[in-house]
Amino acid sequence: MKILLPVGHSILKSGACTSADGRPFGGVLEYSYNKEIVKATAEYLRKAGHMAEVLICPELQFTKSSEERAYKLSRANSSGYDLIAELHLNASKYHNARGCEVLYICENGRRIAENIEGQLSRVFPSRKTLYRNDLYMLTQTKPTALIIESFFCDNSSDCSLAAKTDVALLIAQGIHGKTIQAPVPADPKGILYRVQIGAFSVKSNAQQLRDRLKALGYDAFITTADLGTVFYRVQVGAYRQRENAEAMQKKLAALGFSSFLAT
Repeated sequence: MKILLPVGHSILKSGACTSADGRPFGGVLEYSYNKEIVKATAEYLRKAGHMAEVLICPELQFTKSSEERAYKLSRANSSGYDLIAELHLNASKYHNARGCEVLYICENGRRIAENIEGQLSRVFPSRKTLYRNDLYMLTQTKPTALIIESFFCDNSSDCSLAAKTDVALLIAQGIHGKTIQAPVPADPKGILYRVQIGAFSVKSNAQQLRDRLKALGYDAFITTADLGTVFYRVQVGAYRQRENAEAMQKKLAALGFSSFLAT
């Protein structure tokens, strides 16, 4: 398939972001998070044999959010795409809702939406798929279109799960319809695989996990990722061979630590 992956929302000339902001509630900025993962999502899809392109609105150019519509629709309807899958995060009035949701408008979209929802609901509570006929990225696009609400950006529990999960891979596998085994392509001379055991918005929590791992004899360390909110990631190792990183994962799993590979 030829797939377009737009990132919902933009940053206006004023510097204001048009997306939901979960940071005051222990979450993340919707736009920043999706901008962070969209390239990895595209790379996974390319590795699976698809043509995948990313669409991000130009920053500090629009004066109002309504200008996003014309910019995105002109691209979405002019390049022969088979699927449009726009990345979003949800938010709720009282900042207490959780879970993943995928919006669709046509039958083919419903099928793919269910695949994506099935992948995301391996980690996040499922809110099922939802038919919508009031959103321009669904009603005014010629290709099959979806809106992916991966989790709630203003729910700290959802955001903590997201920080420990390769959400880009889950979305790509849902679109592809099958497991994608390969990591995101990178420079073979420079890629390093790190085993990530946890990620925390509170630095002291990351320090406690790091110290626990060090006490068990593992050379654990902390890195940071700015996804609108800074997350402190606890990792072990830096391996050039994926198999070595996977061997470390097995050792940690035997001690009760869940993990995934980060690059």
